[in-house]
Amino acid sequence: MPNQIKLDELRARTDRDLLLVIERELDRGIALASVAATKGSPLHTQAEQTYRRAISLLLKAEKSQRERVQFEARLKEFRLLLDDAPAVAEMVRDGVQLASGD
Repeated sequence: MPNQIKLDELRARTDRDLLLVIERELDRGIALASVAATKGSPLHTQAEQTYRRAISLLLKAEKSQRERVQFEARLKEFRLLLDDAPAVAEMVRDGVQLASGD
């Protein structure tokens, strides 16, 4: 039984560490999505990859009901940022930059 206790402790610590990694991924992805100029920009592409990675990691992590709800809220915020990025951010016409795609 002492080995099982050690394994359980190791699993709990690994899950806590994984949740911290997921939090950092969400922070990073939300920051990227917030500054992405367009849906086709490199920053938006990185944010999309980060979003998929965060979901993949969340599926593997043991989490409480409270943690699950918190992560789901962050993922919804993240998805909204990704979806709200304009298709085209700027057009240059007659030397003046115009915002478009809204």
